[in-house]
Amino acid sequence: MFGSRSQFSNWKEICVYVLIIALLIAGLCFLQPLFIPAGVLIFIIVVWFARRAYTKKKQMLSDYLDDVIRNIERSVHYSTKNLDVGIAVFSSDGRLQWKNEKFQEWTGLKTLEKKKPEEVLPLPENAFETMCVKDDTKIIKMRGRYYNMRYFSVQNPAKTTDGKEAATASTLMVYLTDVTEWEQLKQRFAEERLCLAFVRFDNYEDVMKGLGESARANLNGEIGQILNKWVESLRGFVVRANNENLVVGINYKNLQKAIDDKFSILDKVREVRLENKLAPTISIGISKDGDTLQEVSMHAAKALDLALGRGGDQVVVECDKQMQYFGGTNAVSAKSTRVRARIVAHNIREQMEDADKVFVMGHANEDYDSIGSAVGVAKLALSRNKPTFIVVSDRSTSLQKLKKLVFNSELNISEEDKQYEGIFVHEEDILKEITPRSLLMLVDHHRAALSASQKVLEAIPQKRIIIDHHRRAEDIIKNTILKYMEPSSSSTSELVTELTGYFDDKLEFTKGEATALYSGLVVDTKNFNVQTGARTFEAAALLRTSGADPVLVRQLFKDDLDAFRKRYRLIADAETPLPHMAIAVNRNVENTSETSIIAAQAADAMINVTEIAVGVVISACTDGCVNVSARSDGSINVQIIMEELGGGGHQTVAGVQIQNADADEIKRQIIELTKKQFDEAEEKEKEKEKNESNLIE
Repeated sequence: MFGSRSQFSNWKEICVYVLIIALLIAGLCFLQPLFIPAGVLIFIIVVWFARRAYTKKKQMLSDYLDDVIRNIERSVHYSTKNLDVGIAVFSSDGRLQWKNEKFQEWTGLKTLEKKKPEEVLPLPENAFETMCVKDDTKIIKMRGRYYNMRYFSVQNPAKTTDGKEAATASTLMVYLTDVTEWEQLKQRFAEERLCLAFVRFDNYEDVMKGLGESARANLNGEIGQILNKWVESLRGFVVRANNENLVVGINYKNLQKAIDDKFSILDKVREVRLENKLAPTISIGISKDGDTLQEVSMHAAKALDLALGRGGDQVVVECDKQMQYFGGTNAVSAKSTRVRARIVAHNIREQMEDADKVFVMGHANEDYDSIGSAVGVAKLALSRNKPTFIVVSDRSTSLQKLKKLVFNSELNISEEDKQYEGIFVHEEDILKEITPRSLLMLVDHHRAALSASQKVLEAIPQKRIIIDHHRRAEDIIKNTILKYMEPSSSSTSELVTELTGYFDDKLEFTKGEATALYSGLVVDTKNFNVQTGARTFEAAALLRTSGADPVLVRQLFKDDLDAFRKRYRLIADAETPLPHMAIAVNRNVENTSETSIIAAQAADAMINVTEIAVGVVISACTDGCVNVSARSDGSINVQIIMEELGGGGHQTVAGVQIQNADADEIKRQIIELTKKQFDEAEEKEKEKEKNESNLIE
């Protein structure tokens, strides 16, 4: 284009010059007619020279352009052949049309013709169709090396036989660049990134209690030696802050080794037996997230808090903003010290005295522990003469029974108990009562999704206190001024009963309050058979002294004949897809509290069957919701299984509620997760037997 324009311009200039000379000759001939023959000759000679000059210049330009084109062709040929770039062209039907030698060399295939991109490169099926839609860049790995693959489509208008334009066809251009050294450098940087681990001796005071100085030193030394060997195996460093806390630094590559090993250090510490009666346990919080060491340290501390909040004896790893949990398969040991309970009780009293109103809220579809603990906290607020409300959800059979049998004025249990008739409120009746100084007490749960009222939770965004006995979940309610979470406790009712004595030593429960709290103890301990400790029975004794009525509690737990039939029909239909596991699916049921209670009772009954360690009931509700109740005899941690599905709970009691899910798919996942836990438990048992046999030898 440029050459033709230049030639046209030159020709125009020559024509102008020739025209001027012709005019001059014509003028001269007009004045001197005798000059006409000479003028014609001069004009012919001028035209000939002009044409000759133009032709020569044109030839020079053509030769120059040919030289440029040849140089470009040589450069392109050299580039496609010798530069470290693999190039391939795929036609509109996805078949390879052309490639350079580098492309073939890097793919390692002898024959590439007519193959699709997914047949040549490590790409998913039907990659060509996807690649033609959007240009992109990605890293691929072939034959142990990494390549930066850039691809883009070129639109080629096709034509039919009659010359009309048809649909546009896409030609795919693929470029490969070897970036192995860069990727290996990135991997090395990632592998050598510093990870901080905060290690806490969970039950130091309890383990050391009753031991002499020599025994304490020996036990400390044994545990320290185990931890040092573990850190040395990971090529890290350890700094001891005090007898209970250590800081460990390792790189990410060795952290992966510890993860693959599932942190067997927990088992090794637990097996230490010198003169101690209790098994020592540790909790570890690890993180690599953060742009600075300060941020990494903050995330590691957060992970340790989460591990301790879940009951200790476990590891929480935070990587790429994702939490991973290890351990926590053993029952949480009860803490003998009550210092924290006293401090928490004093803090709660200060917050209640500063508030103008107190709102108490349990989880949705309240059970007896949720209601009983709410009544206990309401007792604390009422003792400070604060307007108090217990916010409840719409669906709770337990609440209806408790209100009818315990707080019904016709029974004349106590004049003070009559105040509870109007204290239970729903969100639509109470939102207008909330003020900036209102205090929200959250009991028996710590996840926002489980709260009885989301609107009340959002209406009191700052002044919140959590009292809960469940293991801490990752999505704990934020912006709380106090969190009192004790996974070692049997129930939230037990925690509230304990707090009452430290809140005000002159405070006494009425018969109705004591019965409500006692029902919470009974339901969560399965009539004092599960998750009980010395403090559980002390709380029960206090409630019985205060007038708790076991006969009335037994009335609360009675079922009608229809519910009894439904429960045992579920048990009869249960399958055993794995040894020691029973699972049943309750299909096409209403999503009500009665359905949840029947499922929970059926799961409880399953683990009472010989050789059944895990019982699961899946309720497929008509509104598309799938509810799961899981129970264990303690050998398997059902909380971990439910957490994988988005739920939570305790080691022996857990559950989850999933919206718009398929019950059969949930069943398959639960079986797989349970099998994984059975396999891990079996591996641990074999490893333990192997270690014991080595010691004997």
